[in-house]
Amino acid sequence: MTERLAATTLRNSVLVVGARALAKLAVFVVVVLLWRHLGAGDYGRFATMIVYTTLVGVVADLGLQTVFIRDASRDRTVLTHYLANLLSARLLLSLVALVILVAALRLLSPALFPYTLAAFVLLLTTSYSSLLRGVFYIRGRLGYEAVAIVAESLLLLGLTLVAIQRRAPWDAFLWVYSASYLFTCLFAFSVIRWRWHERVSIALEPAFVRRLLASGLALALAFTITTVYAQLDIVLLQLFKNFQMVGWYSAANKYIDAVAWVPQSAMGAVFPALSLLAAGDRGRLLFAYEKAYKMLAILGLPLAVGLGLAADSIVHVTRGFEQSIPALQILAPSVVLLFLNNAFIYTLSAINRQLDFTRLALFTLVVNLALNLILIPPFGYLGAAAASTITEVALFAGGWWLLRQRLASLSIVGSIAPVLLSAVAMGIVVYLISSWPIALVIILGAAVYVAALVVTRALNAEEWSIVRSGFRAR
Repeated sequence: MTERLAATTLRNSVLVVGARALAKLAVFVVVVLLWRHLGAGDYGRFATMIVYTTLVGVVADLGLQTVFIRDASRDRTVLTHYLANLLSARLLLSLVALVILVAALRLLSPALFPYTLAAFVLLLTTSYSSLLRGVFYIRGRLGYEAVAIVAESLLLLGLTLVAIQRRAPWDAFLWVYSASYLFTCLFAFSVIRWRWHERVSIALEPAFVRRLLASGLALALAFTITTVYAQLDIVLLQLFKNFQMVGWYSAANKYIDAVAWVPQSAMGAVFPALSLLAAGDRGRLLFAYEKAYKMLAILGLPLAVGLGLAADSIVHVTRGFEQSIPALQILAPSVVLLFLNNAFIYTLSAINRQLDFTRLALFTLVVNLALNLILIPPFGYLGAAAASTITEVALFAGGWWLLRQRLASLSIVGSIAPVLLSAVAMGIVVYLISSWPIALVIILGAAVYVAALVVTRALNAEEWSIVRSGFRAR
C-alpha cells in the first residue's frame, strides 16, 4: 500500500513538474523580453509592484487554501461545502487586502500608487486561480493542472509579445499577467462544473468560515511571515537604494525562481498523501518524509551547483543584466536549501504542527530583517543576495530541528551522501568546461550527474521500484 501510494504520488509529481518545466520556460522567455523592453529601471518598478501584490495577497488567503486541500483530501464529501464558502470569503479578504495595498503604496512607494487598480486585479485573478486549481490536487487529477499550467504560460507569452509590439509601458504587463490567470480560473471552473459535475455555488456561513480561519490561523501567520521575509529585500532595496538596483537584483532572482517552483510543485502533489498518512500510521508517514527529502536533494543539488559555476554564461546567453552575475553566484547555494526546506515545511503542515511552523517562520523573519538592514545599506543588492542565502540556512536548521522533535531524527548528510558525491563530481566537470557553450555544459553536466547517481547507488532497490511504478501508474 505504501509503495503504491508513493508511486502514484511520484507520477503526479512528475506530471506537474514536467508541465511546469514547459510553462516556466515560456515564462522565463517573457521575463527576458521584459528585461530587453523595459530596462533595469522600469523592470524594477514592475518587480516592486509584483512584490507588493504578493505581500498583501496573503491576506486574501490566511491559510484557507492549505486547510481546504488538507481537509478535503481526507474527506472528499466536504469539497463543495468548503469551496462554496471559500469563494465568498476570498472576495471579502481581497477587499481587506486592497485597503492594505492602498496604504502601503501611498506610504512606501508613492510613484507606484497610480497603478493600484491593476495590482488589485492581479491579486484577485491570482487568488481565485489558486483556489480553483486546488481541486485538481484534492481529486488527484493533475493532468488538468498540467494543461492549465501550460496553456496559461503560452497565453502569457502571446499577450506579452503583443504588448511589446505595441510598445506598452511597464504597468500594461500587470494586466497581461491578470489575463492569463483569468483564463486559468475559467478553465478550472469549467472542468469542475461540467467535466466532473461538481456543484459550484457561493455561500457564506460566518461560523463555518471562522472555524476554518481559526484552524488555519497559525498556518496563515507562518505563511504571511515567510512571504514577508521572501519579499522584504525588494521593499528595502527600493527604500534604501533605487528601482534600477531592484531591477538587477530581481533579474538575478528570476534565475532562482526558474527552478524554485520545482520543489513547490513536487511537494504540492505530495502534500495530500502526507496529510492522509499523517492521519494513520506514523511509520508510513516517516517513510514518505524521508523519500521526499531525498527526492528534493536529488533535484536541487545539481541545480545549485550548475547555477553557481555557470552564472556568467547563463546571464550572457539569456541577455540579462551584467550586474546580476555576482548576485546570482551568491544566491546559487540557496537553491538546494529551497528544495530541502519544502520537505520540512509541508511535513509540518501535514502533521498539524502549524504553531511550530509559525515559530520557525518568525525566527527566519527576524534573521532576514536583521541581515537585510545590516547588509543592504553598505552592499546594496549584493547584500540582499547574501541575506537571502543565509536566511535559507537558518530555515533549514530550524525545520530539521523541529521535525526531529515532532517526528523523527533525519540524517541530513548521511541519508543523501551518494547524492552529494554525485553533485561534487558534476561540479568538477562543469568547472573544467565552464568556458564551453552553455548548452554543451548543461548536457555533459547532467550526464555526469546521472552516471554518478548510478555508480554511487544513490537509489536503493525499493526506491527504484517506486520510480518504475510511478511511471507505469495510471
